Amino acid sequence: MIKNKLLKWISVLTCALVVVFSFAACADSGAPKHDVSAPKLAVATEKLETELAAFLDACADRTTFQNGEKQAAEYLRSRLAEFGYSPELQDFTTDESNISGLVSQNVVARYSVAERDENIPNVILGAYYDNRYSESYKNAKVFKSEAALAGGTSVATLLAVAEYLRADEPTLGFDVTIVFFGASYIYSDGAKAFIDDMDPVERRNTVLMAEMQRLGADHVYAYSDERPTSREAFFDDIAETNGLDIYKPSQKTPYITSATAYEGLPFYRWAHNGVFGAFIDEGIPTLNLVGANWETMDLTDAESADNANIAYTADDDLDTLKEYYPDHAVKMSTAATLVIRALEDPRFISVMQSDRDNFPHTEILTKQWVWYLTALGVVIVVAVILMLVYNRLVKKYPIVASRPRRMKMAVFGMDYEDRDSADIFIDIKNTASEDIFPGVPNNDTALGGIFPPFVPPEKNDVKDGSDGETPPDASDGDRSGGDDDKK
Repeated sequence: MIKNKLLKWISVLTCALVVVFSFAACADSGAPKHDVSAPKLAVATEKLETELAAFLDACADRTTFQNGEKQAAEYLRSRLAEFGYSPELQDFTTDESNISGLVSQNVVARYSVAERDENIPNVILGAYYDNRYSESYKNAKVFKSEAALAGGTSVATLLAVAEYLRADEPTLGFDVTIVFFGASYIYSDGAKAFIDDMDPVERRNTVLMAEMQRLGADHVYAYSDERPTSREAFFDDIAETNGLDIYKPSQKTPYITSATAYEGLPFYRWAHNGVFGAFIDEGIPTLNLVGANWETMDLTDAESADNANIAYTADDDLDTLKEYYPDHAVKMSTAATLVIRALEDPRFISVMQSDRDNFPHTEILTKQWVWYLTALGVVIVVAVILMLVYNRLVKKYPIVASRPRRMKMAVFGMDYEDRDSADIFIDIKNTASEDIFPGVPNNDTALGGIFPPFVPPEKNDVKDGSDGETPPDASDGDRSGGDDDKK
């Protein structure tokens, strides 16, 4: 009975947790709560469409480590020069999949303040530009597509932001470094090479790294950090002021706790995909502007609720992008506007500097032994709770256990039975008239006549079978059977 009660309580608790999780998972907390019907876009969608089409037409093949990637880097340097920058190529050599000596390049340009000193803050805006149109090295992944969504849209958006800065020339109290990362379509080699090339002063002064990627999908997500930050509320305010349709990752974006992607992060989720993660390792605050749809119930890294993913597939071309996401240019402009308006806001540098100064160092949480101890602690807590529940139920519903009882023969009758004894006495004396067990037949009958009533014989009734006389040495208790007919 107690087991049934305990199982009942456990079942009720489990069902309650499932219901709570279901309601939480169904909550559309990722969507913006402000009005997005009339966004104040800083970049015309037509300009973005033109920039994207021109880039894909000139650089369809941008295969990592190959000549196509080099040509795409030259194209980007040329476009930045047209805007008025002095861009440069940052060549680097890297190893990938045990292939050594692979060569790639980043494209770097800077929008700098007029009056400089060594304490000028720096902001990095980045996007990767390469793809895997063909084989980059033996057995490398090949998608044979121009990568319109996964790469093209973010490149065009960052070019539009760079052009805006040179055309409008906003007065900023910090530098803006624009980086197109090579060798980053699958891994983050370009970002790591850029960080390795940064001098200590530049690292110290960098207060934010914002990446743009896969823009054009169902929603634009702005992800800063899982831990509390000042910049999250700041970017939320910029989005609300300009009516921008900016989402935040909700509880539907699953944690993948088995993978520690970055130093200091004991968890991993879809919003962590990107080259910006390399900057987290350096203690630099980040912002990931990524296109996706993490509001679905399948808990995958989905781009759309209606269409299959096209990023990193052979279908990632401009025609499919227009078919699946006809308003992709609006999403691109939404991301560009968030960045531009944030840079122009007078609060920007103080908020970013605050997050840099108070960057949370949680490296201890990435140690496996910490999580083993945590798991052990959880098990102990759950065990204690179950024991407390069990003890409570036992007190409320006490167990009445039957005691084993032994059966004994009582030749002296029931006169000596102890009522508190665990023994059962069976009377075998000749008391046919006594009702020893009320409602139960007397023992002689109950035992089926095994012990028939004993009737003592007369003294001379039994005689020796040969001469009819009782042997002189026979005792009173020793009798010899005989037949009354023998004389």
